[in-house]
Amino acid sequence: MLNLSSQSDYGILFITSLINKVDYVPLSELVHETKLPRRFLARIAAELVKNGLVVSREGKIGGYKLTRKVNHISLYDYLKIFEKKLNLVKCNDPQYHCPWDKLCQHRNFLSQTVSDIVIDELRKRKFNELLYAHS
Repeated sequence: MLNLSSQSDYGILFITSLINKVDYVPLSELVHETKLPRRFLARIAAELVKNGLVVSREGKIGGYKLTRKVNHISLYDYLKIFEKKLNLVKCNDPQYHCPWDKLCQHRNFLSQTVSDIVIDELRKRKFNELLYAHS
């Protein structure tokens, strides 16, 4: 099942908080705006910096700012920053033990075909479509 982790979800909130900002935005301002825990938001920010979606600057006029990569990355590539696995069906999860494993005739179809279709669509979609969906 495709369930977004809190990191993916909060990362989107972090990025949307920066969309209309020209200058660097301090973490304290982002914490105040999003109401997210500071340490958790700092970890998310670090991942976004590491993956080139955000740049950071230290100091009195420091903070975070979006990069142009936000406009070019696919939704799939964004999700892969935080999601280790993008399982769309339980069958794809190696930790899941299906009680109907011996009877199941649709496992391969669901795990391959449906997953391939959805992942292909996520690759086609730009991340910024999600960011600007509310406009």
